[in-house]
Amino acid sequence: MSKKKYITDELIEERLNEQGLSLNGYAAEDEDEDYKKLCEHYDFELTDQWHGTTDYFLYSETTADGYEIWVATDNDKGNVNVNEDIHYYDNDLSEVLTEWIRYGGATIYVDDMETYYVTESMETLWENMIDSIKDEIIIELENEGYEHED
Repeated sequence: MSKKKYITDELIEERLNEQGLSLNGYAAEDEDEDYKKLCEHYDFELTDQWHGTTDYFLYSETTADGYEIWVATDNDKGNVNVNEDIHYYDNDLSEVLTEWIRYGGATIYVDDMETYYVTESMETLWENMIDSIKDEIIIELENEGYEHED
C-alpha cells in the first residue's frame, strides 16, 4: 500500500520559493526584484522618460483654472479624447494601469512612478501573478501524483 502525497499550502509555498517568489506580497522583501519579475511575467516596462516608443501615457495636467486632472491615453500625438482619457480623480488610475499591463508588450509612460496608483497596480498584478503560478504549481503536483485532501 502506497502512502498518498497531498497538496498542501506549505508545499505550494516551497515551490514558489524555489522560483524566487513569495506569498508575502509585492515589495515585501525587495521591490526592485519584484518589479523585474512582474515585468518579465507581464512583458511591460514603466518609464518616466517621455519618448516616441511609448505605448501608453499616464500623467497629470493642470487646467486653466488651476485644477489637477489626469490623462490616461494611448495617443502620443496630443489628440486626447476628453470623454475617455481625462480623469478628474486619480482613484481609478491603478485599474487603468493594471489593464494596460495585462495586455502585455507595452511601454508605459508614468510621470510619477512613486504615486499610490502605480504601487496599487503593482500589488494587484503581483497577487494575480502569484495566483496564476500557484495554479500552475497545483497542476504540476497533480501530474506528479499528489492529491487534494478531502
